[in-house]
Amino acid sequence: MEVHTSLLGSAFEQVVRDAIASVQPVADSGVGVAVLKDGKLCFAAGFGLRDREAGRTVDPYTRFAIGSATKAFTSMVLSMYAQTRALSLSRPITTYLPDFTMQEARASGSMTLEDILSQRTGLPRHDALWYLGPYTRAQLYYRLRYLMQLPGAYRNAFLYNNIMYTMAGHLLECRTGTKWEDIVQTRILDPLAMTATTFTLADLVGDPNHAKGYKKLDGVPLKDFDNIGPAGEINSTALDMATWIQLFLAKGVAPDGTVLIDPTNLERMYTGLTDVGNGTTFYGLGWYVGRLQGHRLVFHDGTADGNTAYVSFMPDDGLGVVLLTNQHCTDDLIGIWPGKVAERLYDYLLNGHLTGTLRIPSLPVPRDGIETVSLPAATTPADFSPNDYTGLYSDPGYGDMAVGLWGGGLRIIDYDREMALQPLSGDQFLMSLHAFATDFRVPVVFHRGSDGDVDSLAIRLERRVDAIVFRRR
Repeated sequence: MEVHTSLLGSAFEQVVRDAIASVQPVADSGVGVAVLKDGKLCFAAGFGLRDREAGRTVDPYTRFAIGSATKAFTSMVLSMYAQTRALSLSRPITTYLPDFTMQEARASGSMTLEDILSQRTGLPRHDALWYLGPYTRAQLYYRLRYLMQLPGAYRNAFLYNNIMYTMAGHLLECRTGTKWEDIVQTRILDPLAMTATTFTLADLVGDPNHAKGYKKLDGVPLKDFDNIGPAGEINSTALDMATWIQLFLAKGVAPDGTVLIDPTNLERMYTGLTDVGNGTTFYGLGWYVGRLQGHRLVFHDGTADGNTAYVSFMPDDGLGVVLLTNQHCTDDLIGIWPGKVAERLYDYLLNGHLTGTLRIPSLPVPRDGIETVSLPAATTPADFSPNDYTGLYSDPGYGDMAVGLWGGGLRIIDYDREMALQPLSGDQFLMSLHAFATDFRVPVVFHRGSDGDVDSLAIRLERRVDAIVFRRR
């Protein structure tokens, strides 16, 4: 452990150490920690290894990808522009982007930035589109009109979505003529002197003190999130993120006394607007909002490939906890890693000792995403004819997929990815797909027209809606 700041004594240091040890996926998981009390930094330290192969340790200056904790930065800059009436969070998107189109006509005409920022757009994740495809923000914006929404969910249900947050940033870029990154830099990072906070993968890996990604003991390649920048692109350190949280605890006032945002617009960001589904936790504008021992807790997790973050504060108590880690948070770790570490730290900070009774607000395990099955692949049927399936297939939203014979077998190519198709029965296959630091076995079903020839293939790339149908060209 490397301690940078410790104003809470050795007992608290031991609480942090024990909290990490109790839930870390593997020993020596890399963790950067920052804790604020009375609105000020009172503890900052690094634990574990940022590079297992080289034996290099984490310190509070180690840079991590913060994933979806980026969303609060997007919400903040939009709230800043709304404060000056340069745009409105409550006016229809078509006010600023007349060609904005969703599959559901009502959503197209009435959706607002507040709808997007509070995750009530009715659009499931469709994460495979931006993760697998080569699309820019502008191209993702155009393809929105072809993506299936969940019927009846618009403004009625919490549906977490990265693409829509990206579109909020894209709107700001179109409105100002300035890149989202440059806006965040000049409006937030520069005034707060967050000099270690960056955006690109090149910036992250170019820092000798960056955390490599892991899934337990296995290395996970860090990913470039440029195409969804406003939803998950930022890289930062525990110390810089403590400065970010301090801005909220100081009601929008920077350390030099500059007011970056007024308290009313700041408070709106962490006012719960959309119930995440459990009746106790809500989503505001880029923040989750729940209760901790009767007090408000504002937080956001973030998972980038191989890195996981938990960024949080208690606005009425002057407390904040930042945890940046280099262990990938799989579905079975949601609410555990690194959230349970924060749970213990808040327990100690609020009570002066560990009661073991405090519980952080829970989040639902995602039910959307890429379909995966556990069925074993069958042997090749005797009547299997690969040439029946070869060709180019297209969907207006997801783009093109090519099916061909390479390396002695039937394979599918999605831009720069090549995946084997394993026969099951009839026209059903399994596709092995690696995405989000996870191996998926995805059903692929070919369909035949009235003439008996294959005319399309269907892949369940988003579990909440019907399979995506790619038509043969």
